[in-house]
Amino acid sequence: MSIQRVATPLALTSWCLIAALPFLSRLHYVPLPQWFGEAVVVWLALAAWLFLLPGGALPARLPRVSVWMLGLAAVWAVQPWFVDILFPGMNWATSLCFVALALLGYVTVALRERRGSVSVTAWLAWGLLFGALAQSLIGFCQVTGLAVKMGGVLFYDSSHPTTNVFGHIGQRNQYAHYLAWGALATAYLACERRLKIWLATLIVLWLALSMGWAASRTVLLYAVAMVVIGWLWHWRVRETASRRLGLAFTGVAVAILAGQFLVPLANHLMSLFTHSHVEVASGVERLAANSDDMGARRFVEWHKAWIVFQAQPWFGTGWSQFGTQSVLLQMRPEFADAAFNSGLFTNAHNLVLQLMAEVGVVGTLASLGGFVWAIWPYFGRKARPEGALPLAMLAVTMLHSMLEYPLWYLYFLAVLVIAVALAPQPEGELRRGWLVPLISAVMAVALTVLAVQGYQRYWELVGLYTPFDNAKRDAPRVARLAAIVEHEPLYAFHALNTLDNYLDATPDNLVQKRRWVNLLAASRPYPDVLLKKAKLEALAGEERRAEETLSQALASFPTYAQSFLDDLPEDQPQYNGLRRVAQVGYDRLPARYKKVSDGDDE
Repeated sequence: MSIQRVATPLALTSWCLIAALPFLSRLHYVPLPQWFGEAVVVWLALAAWLFLLPGGALPARLPRVSVWMLGLAAVWAVQPWFVDILFPGMNWATSLCFVALALLGYVTVALRERRGSVSVTAWLAWGLLFGALAQSLIGFCQVTGLAVKMGGVLFYDSSHPTTNVFGHIGQRNQYAHYLAWGALATAYLACERRLKIWLATLIVLWLALSMGWAASRTVLLYAVAMVVIGWLWHWRVRETASRRLGLAFTGVAVAILAGQFLVPLANHLMSLFTHSHVEVASGVERLAANSDDMGARRFVEWHKAWIVFQAQPWFGTGWSQFGTQSVLLQMRPEFADAAFNSGLFTNAHNLVLQLMAEVGVVGTLASLGGFVWAIWPYFGRKARPEGALPLAMLAVTMLHSMLEYPLWYLYFLAVLVIAVALAPQPEGELRRGWLVPLISAVMAVALTVLAVQGYQRYWELVGLYTPFDNAKRDAPRVARLAAIVEHEPLYAFHALNTLDNYLDATPDNLVQKRRWVNLLAASRPYPDVLLKKAKLEALAGEERRAEETLSQALASFPTYAQSFLDDLPEDQPQYNGLRRVAQVGYDRLPARYKKVSDGDDE
């Protein structure tokens, strides 16, 4: 048996696991809970590249998707030269992610050329099917309350243990997005005769019900997109296989719609069997109720993103810096009557507008123009039936991206890159050549070194995250975190986020504390950070500035008013002005929000 016959399946396995394992990560540690999931993407991509080496025939040219990713890496890396960026290391870390994705795209093309597009697409589908079934079982445990009884083995929302269903992905809309991929993958495998139709039907129905329990409203748009892509592709291919896919995708769409209306019946049956009350609202029920004002708030954030773009159209306000602009703009008169909500908005919740606000015309054109250029071979070259699956997956992702931010997570972006890389490529991709394989080797070695270094630094930050609450023991920790902030750009923001845990609102060392908290508030103006900033300003005798800061916080996050009141001791006269501001904010809240002190998950 040759080495290649063993190595290529190992490469395929590593590659297809990118569609499953990162989403299932149970290892979520602050200050960056998704770090392990995203790191697994890089490690698996490196493993797949390494297993491809024994074959001795890597692509002699970079595929379009890799060129696109390297172009984005360059744009993000140079933005700090043109825009005042508080943490340029965030740009550079994002650039490195794009480099990793360029390598992933290259690996995808190499695998497709070795095994054929039909086989590789099937491997991707199996990875998605495995991941979606695993996620749905975790979601089932959340619905039934089993997750609570399992001693922390599975995630669950302690505030809403049986009504907030999100698998191990952490957010219900992203969970439903992923299950939609899994349903499409199941339909594809059935059409390819790789999965029995009766079994595929049961799996799709189960995933559709699981999407209903997720209570995501966006799945209704996914259903429409599946039908459109399925029949558009059949119109292009006009083969029996493409017709089967059109029918299968339509069946998935019908199942998704049926799942929404089956949720109440499923809840009733679950209550009978578990002897506990199960009451999860479906996406259709949430849409009909429209009780959380999220839609209205999204329009507000889109408007603010447009304003930010108009102010700095070419290079944007800076990568990862829209949140600050959003909080500042919320004080403007046109946003004074914005809908109340219990969600946390420091993102535009629209991919295009977020890019326009943060990276301007240059970054937006590089992102969207590169995307169109990279997927164009799907439409400019001979269409094959297997192209329907990645295109339908892309449609789901882009629809979700118009309302939220799944592509801000490397594992979602990695699957998108895989789907783009499966586009038809020109002949002769595997002809001999040394330059591009050498470039891929340089990328792989550099990413390996940085991954090892990042692993070490991440665990250091995890170990430093919780203070001892002892000034003498905490002093060297504070000094170490401050040194990272000052001298290690790639980790500076996360070190500052960790350092915030050591910065109590007390009069001692006030100047230094205010410096760090002001920097954090300027980059991540979350409610707790703004409250601490206001308290430190009050302790410094800057009462008016403190009240302005808290007013900004309440304008963007009105439902935190009660929490702010609870955190402002009545026996400290320095906080009297802040308590008045918080009380006014609390009095303005609708009655339904006075029963909670913090935000619900979106």
